[in-house]
Amino acid sequence: MKLNLKKKAITSIALISMTDIVFLLLIFLLISSSFITNNGIKINLPDSKSTQKEFTDNIYLTLTKEDDIYINNKMSNWQDIVDDLKQFVESKPDIAIMIQADQDIPLKKIIALIDVTKLAGSKRFFIATKLQTIEAYNER
Repeated sequence: MKLNLKKKAITSIALISMTDIVFLLLIFLLISSSFITNNGIKINLPDSKSTQKEFTDNIYLTLTKEDDIYINNKMSNWQDIVDDLKQFVESKPDIAIMIQADQDIPLKKIIALIDVTKLAGSKRFFIATKLQTIEAYNER
C-alpha cells in the first residue's frame, strides 16, 4: 500500500486575519468620530451655562455675520422671511423655531428675528448657544 504524499503549495491566501484588522479599524473609526450634526452654515454661537432639551421637529433660522438669513439651510432675505416662515408654521403649527445667530451680531437684529418668528405665527422658539462650563466663564 503506497500513499501519495506530495507537498502541495498553498494557493489561497488566508484573508481572515486581514478582514479582522479592517473590521477593527472600522469600529475604531466609528467610535472615535463625532456624530454631532450641524446645519453647515458657519456661525460662532454665544456661550451658555445652561441647556435646554431640543424639540424633535425644528425650523432652523440662521443669521450670519454677513447679515445672510437662512431657513433650514436655504437662503432668504429680510423682505420675504415672514412669508417663508409662515409656510412652515402653517403646515405644522406646533413646530419650534431654533434661532442661530453669530455671537457678534447686535441684539437689535436678534430681537428682529424673534419678531419675525412671532409674525409668522410661531408659538415656540429658542436661541441656540454653545454649552460652556462654569470654569470657562471664570477664566474670562
